Amino acid sequence: MPADVTEDNPATGGARLVLMMTALCMVVVGFNSTAVATILPNLKLEFDLSPSSLQWVMAIYTVVSATLVSIVSRLGDITGKMGVFFAGMIVFAFGSALVLFSQDAAMLLMGRGAQGAGAAALFGTSLSLLTAATPEEQRASVTGAWGAVVGLAIGAGPILGGAFAHYLNWRGVFATDLALLIVAFVIGLRVSKRRYVPDTRLAGAKFDFAGAVALILLLGPLSFALSNGESRGWASGSTLIPLCVSAIAMIALIITSRRSADPLIELRYFRHPRYFMAAAGMFITGFALFSFFVYFNVFVQSPDAFGLSAVGAGVAILPLSLSMFVVSVVTPRFLAPYSFRWPVILGMGFMACGFLLLTTTTNTTGMAGIWWKLVIIGIGLGIGFSLLPRLGLRLLPEEHVGQGSGVVNAFLYFGATLGAVGGGLAEAVTIRRGLSEVIDALPVGSAQRVDLAHALTHGTSSQVQQLIAALDPETGATLASALRDLQDNAFDSAMLVAAMAAFVGMVLAAVMLRGPVPPPHSAVDLTKD
Repeated sequence: MPADVTEDNPATGGARLVLMMTALCMVVVGFNSTAVATILPNLKLEFDLSPSSLQWVMAIYTVVSATLVSIVSRLGDITGKMGVFFAGMIVFAFGSALVLFSQDAAMLLMGRGAQGAGAAALFGTSLSLLTAATPEEQRASVTGAWGAVVGLAIGAGPILGGAFAHYLNWRGVFATDLALLIVAFVIGLRVSKRRYVPDTRLAGAKFDFAGAVALILLLGPLSFALSNGESRGWASGSTLIPLCVSAIAMIALIITSRRSADPLIELRYFRHPRYFMAAAGMFITGFALFSFFVYFNVFVQSPDAFGLSAVGAGVAILPLSLSMFVVSVVTPRFLAPYSFRWPVILGMGFMACGFLLLTTTTNTTGMAGIWWKLVIIGIGLGIGFSLLPRLGLRLLPEEHVGQGSGVVNAFLYFGATLGAVGGGLAEAVTIRRGLSEVIDALPVGSAQRVDLAHALTHGTSSQVQQLIAALDPETGATLASALRDLQDNAFDSAMLVAAMAAFVGMVLAAVMLRGPVPPPHSAVDLTKD
């Protein structure tokens, strides 16, 4: 280690500066994962976006990130983590600038895609940078702080996005990205100059291009199919063909990983039950969070539910965000020397319990009846975000921490993508069944029945309200009440899906985390056969 690193005490000042740099970038990544959802109406109006184009404003970010995060993490192991991290900042800033100054839908989508690529580099290397820069005895604390920042940024995104859209301009979201990235870049220059991050590059390692191609063909089409299956149809060619490509690519990835001397993803690490649990746990955490997040925002902003503004909806999530942040910071400090088995089980249990309690929510419940349930969920999420990455990465040799970070974060991204799909599918099935019952209750053969059936299936909320207002008061009131109940049931279905996922995680943790705590870097033994 260089002398100047020792003199500056990397256990304090150096590691904290690396944490500050990575935290700022994680704020940008997490913030963009959720803030953009609140400004979609503004984007639709300004660029005259079709429903499919509007969906891709969100989807292209997560699809590109999920596809590239493992690849850029491995590049960090081979070429140097700081170089990849700097590239991520530059690419994300370029994408933010494209969106900030976009004049049409094509420029907007190009910018979001570039942001996704930059997010992959930042997310894929940030945790491994922290791990490399921090002494073993302090890694649990900084990992917890990293998870807390990610969670807080995700939770604060809707508040800030809604505030920009309502009070200033939606472009302020992306101007904020640029400002934060400039500060992080300046800090990064000092980190690089003082060599606070040790060089852990693999000497003589070669990049697994065949594995990279197989991974892109696996994750890209799979993300596309999951993101568009509900809107395009799960049995349509545009869904089935990508799924078939992904299945073939998965077989190819397994073959190339086994044959390569330096595989892109070392699949043998998954034999270690704790590494497997770290990846699966992050998938479940992302799944549950986005099953909740997307549909909670839709529900509380509905005029027939809580009727909150975009800013109000963001504020409503604060009990979850704050409890998640506090738990993420505090938990690792107390649990670093011990087994994570019971904390992870309890964390998944808190999530399952909180989501299950939310299934009783109705349009008359109000925030007073759910804030404490959000605190329970936040505690569970805080435990997951702070402990699960550490659970897996401590098992790997230093030269493979970047790869492990990429794998863990790829599972988080895919969990989030599939969580939005799973929650949406549960909500759509509930609404479809409920609408059939509502339509069947309308007078047979009437023009109102035909018009309402069409509006309920294909129209907007305002069109439905206009048609209901034209009915006689008693029928209109009955129909409006039935639709509100249907909305409640749809939200409850999405929360039930999240609760079931967390319950699976709780059972999995109980099975996979049995036995004594293994020593650091012990997973390396799995690659010697």
